Amino acid sequence: MNPAVLAISVLASIAAALVFAALYAIFAKPLTPGGKKRQQEVINGFQIARGILLGWVLVGSLVGFAWIALGFNPSDDWPKPVAALIAVSAFVLIALMIQRWAKYFAGWIGYGVLNGLLMASTGHILNNPAILVRRSYALEMTGLVIVSVLASLRFTEGYELHVAEKLALLTWLTAFTVAANAERFGIPALTVGTLALVFAWWLHRFKPRRRRHVPRHERKLESDLGPLKHRSGTP
Repeated sequence: MNPAVLAISVLASIAAALVFAALYAIFAKPLTPGGKKRQQEVINGFQIARGILLGWVLVGSLVGFAWIALGFNPSDDWPKPVAALIAVSAFVLIALMIQRWAKYFAGWIGYGVLNGLLMASTGHILNNPAILVRRSYALEMTGLVIVSVLASLRFTEGYELHVAEKLALLTWLTAFTVAANAERFGIPALTVGTLALVFAWWLHRFKPRRRRHVPRHERKLESDLGPLKHRSGTP
């Protein structure tokens, strides 16, 4: 079978499954507790899949159109001003939704560790032996990604980012865009992004314990219990 036909068939199957899941989640009316639970699982899975696809589109638009806007790949179809506008719009949307995707950040970039090790072992870009990659470059990039993952493990469900962490994540994303488009600036750019995450981790780790961020649901619970404690005289 033609590889293009196979790829289109797989994508069409995934799209059909997502559409079916969405219709089931919206219109189905389960009658049993088990059915309701399965429906909620389908809804959660659909939301995750939707978020992943949206993330691919936004990050792909940021990296791809930044490539055109910076003049690395002149295109008659996409003039530089239009490409720059699309890239900036993608970055703004990513920034506005940062609280939503931060909990997936460590897992997303962690996948790059495997890719980096494979490139270091083969000496070329994955799935494209014609584009060679220095093994030392691949190992250095992999090391920076590992440090970035370790500095981001606290970004879990319910964790509320503070300003420094948001700026660090956006700095890392900007550095990733630069590294993806210009290999000669890859190591310096990703080093800056990694240091930003490490600095944000340091602020979180060493600031006074009473001022550390707590999960939003715990903070809401504390605020709800506060008046009750005050009325009952509980310290």
